[in-house]
Formats: sequence, structure tokens, C-alpha cells
Amino acid sequence: MTITFHALGMAFLVGINFTLDLRVLGVAPRLPIALIEKFYPLMWVSFVTALVSGLLLLLAYPAKGLTNIVFYTKMLIIVAALLLTRILTVQLIRNGSAISSTHKLLALASILLWVLVITLGRLLAYTYTILLTTDFY
Repeated sequence: MTITFHALGMAFLVGINFTLDLRVLGVAPRLPIALIEKFYPLMWVSFVTALVSGLLLLLAYPAKGLTNIVFYTKMLIIVAALLLTRILTVQLIRNGSAISSTHKLLALASILLWVLVITLGRLLAYTYTILLTTDFY
């Protein structure tokens, strides 16, 4: 059940970020970019859902995650992706800047990072070397 909440939280989190990124890249040009910010409360609820469910998954098998470089890489990439979202939000929505080629590069980077987050999350199920703390002995 926890994995279901984690998947749903990630789906909404990534989906809303993809919406912003695709809009910056020119998809649906008549859609006001500021309208996307109305979905941010849902994005943050989704983030908290993914975070709490992810922590519960980690608590179930702490050695599996905490001894896996894929886990730490995923966490760093999530931070980087959220920072890009913050930069795009502040510059394009709050400050009303025009979309530049730099913004488009940031949106492409954001899409790449979120795809990596999803991929690394799936890899976590298969790349561990230690499942339980009893495997240390």
C-alpha cells in the first residue's frame, strides 16, 4: 500500500513539474504560465505524500536503501530538480520575465532530472546488495 502512495505522490509531483517545463518549451503557448502555479498546492501535497511514503519504505528496509548509492543519487537529483522548479517559478511566474533560451535549457534539464528520478526509483528495487541488517553477518 505504501508503494502505491509513493507512486501517486511522485506521479503528481513529476506531472506538475512536466507541465511547467513543457509550457516553457513552447507546448500550449496560449496557456498562461502563471496558471500552472495554481497547481502548486497539489504539487506540495504530492511531495509530502512521496516523502512520507518514501520514508516508510526506507524504514521497512533501511539497509537496502542506506547502503545503496542509487538511493543517495536519487535524493540529490530530487533536490536539484526542485531547485530548477523554484528558479523557473520565481523568474517566469513571480517576476513575469519573458521565456528565454536559458529558461528553455533549465526546463530541458528539469525534464531530464525528473526522468532520472523515476528511473533511479525503479532501479532501487534491483540494485541493492544488502536487504536486511542481518545480511552484514
